[in-house]
Amino acid sequence: MVYADYEYYKKKYFGTLLLEDSFDSLVLKASREIDKNINTRLTQAKLNNLSKEAQEQLQYTACALVDLIERKKKNEDRKLSSFSIDGVSKNFNNISIEEYTQTKKDILANLPDELTAYL
Repeated sequence: MVYADYEYYKKKYFGTLLLEDSFDSLVLKASREIDKNINTRLTQAKLNNLSKEAQEQLQYTACALVDLIERKKKNEDRKLSSFSIDGVSKNFNNISIEEYTQTKKDILANLPDELTAYL
């Protein structure tokens, strides 16, 4: 089960990094990352038992993870981190493993408190 859809990503999260096809493939990875963190897969029944605010938090967290995963993917695909031509240089914003790990922890810390019941 995925915890956010593209409509939420565009209209409420205001995501701009991804088109729908890319989002659909990454939201599954983000949802599995959430599952690993709460040690269970949430069923529709469990989701329906969450408050509206908790459901919103879960969707927001999934979208934030999608953007982080996309950022990491772009970083890994990039062969060049900087270049210089005739005194003009360009540096690309790379994400380190430590930064990725810490950012992921920060994002996952925003999961709804109700989900700690599954830990």
